[in-house]
Amino acid sequence: MRRKKRPRNYTQLYVVGFAIQPNAREMIESAQEALGTPATYVQMTPDLMMGDLLKNHRSSQIFSVCGLPDVEIVKAKKKDRNDPQRYVVRLAGLDIFDPVTNEVDELAGSDVPCWMLDTDYNDLCFHVSQAFFPRTGAWENLRKALRAEYEESVWDHLNGTESAPFEALESTKVAVKVIDQRGNELMVVKTIGEVAP
Repeated sequence: MRRKKRPRNYTQLYVVGFAIQPNAREMIESAQEALGTPATYVQMTPDLMMGDLLKNHRSSQIFSVCGLPDVEIVKAKKKDRNDPQRYVVRLAGLDIFDPVTNEVDELAGSDVPCWMLDTDYNDLCFHVSQAFFPRTGAWENLRKALRAEYEESVWDHLNGTESAPFEALESTKVAVKVIDQRGNELMVVKTIGEVAP
């Protein structure tokens, strides 16, 4: 079998950007098989788009390597046999490479600033169906500002790592977008039929 020739004899390809679509991320991850050269996506911090508005420090990390959000889709329990099938998405966490220590930090789902769910992703536009803010202490201030009484379950839900149940077909695509502590957007897309047990 003939060995694939590496393009221009490069040993590694780095694709650098502010954000990336899931299908482009898949192409980058399959570059080894397609081109014979491994590729890595490197996320640029949104601070770079602000030009001279922010101070630059030697310790600033303007590039980061992040894994995709680790999500699980499971069938929700039916209350009645005739009810339509519903599903729940759980955010387990996210891996972030720390260039200072050369180690991978595992960020738990409960430690991300924000994650959003599109329960019917069309491969073109991310539509927020549900939004969660696990890592924030702002809920008490929000309660006071609203000057109304809400059930405790409302705040637990907004602060959580598990979505509310939603109806979907096995062919439905679900997208999860996570905003990490550096402001990076990371998105993963799953098809219900492929992942739900």
